[in-house]
Amino acid sequence: MTDLERFFDRLVRNLAASDPGRLGRPIPVVEIKTTILPYRSSRRSLGLESSEEYEELLVRLVGQEGDLVRTIPPEVADWCRRQMSSLTPDLSGIPGQASATVEVNPDALAKVLGGDTAAGLAKALRDGKPAGPLAVPEVCPHCSTALPEKRAVNFCPSCGRSVTAVPCNQCGADLEPGWRFCISCGQEVTDTATPTG
Repeated sequence: MTDLERFFDRLVRNLAASDPGRLGRPIPVVEIKTTILPYRSSRRSLGLESSEEYEELLVRLVGQEGDLVRTIPPEVADWCRRQMSSLTPDLSGIPGQASATVEVNPDALAKVLGGDTAAGLAKALRDGKPAGPLAVPEVCPHCSTALPEKRAVNFCPSCGRSVTAVPCNQCGADLEPGWRFCISCGQEVTDTATPTG
């Protein structure tokens, strides 16, 4: 998983946990930065060392790299692409970000969420229908503690383990979404080992 894919994955999962319907509507860029995926509370799960790394990922996402989102207005995406192709990109702020929005690509969404839920949601988004509720875990897959509702939950408040990864059926190591094999024991990931959050 690339750093941009990880950023997008966390964005989608945070929205899916708090308000899945927003995945089918334009998302203000400024809200991604301030409330949906703020740097301060997301830097560890994203594996970031600095706010500059965060800003670069946001500029790459809004620049439509990887076809994960569509940016409105397109001029904002153009600016972001120009910055990322520059030898010295300006990451101090995206001009027009107060009014700029991104729309999640349904195919990219399906890759993040996987399974029937994502396929149904992606189809609803393609057909322009309102998104229904997503299956968000009610309990931690590791210790069975009830998780907070209506909030983006990345880690269990009781045991501290990731609720977006599932344990390997063979050795119990955490598996990230999209992995085909366990990095600890090499066991092939089965269909039953799907992300829970």
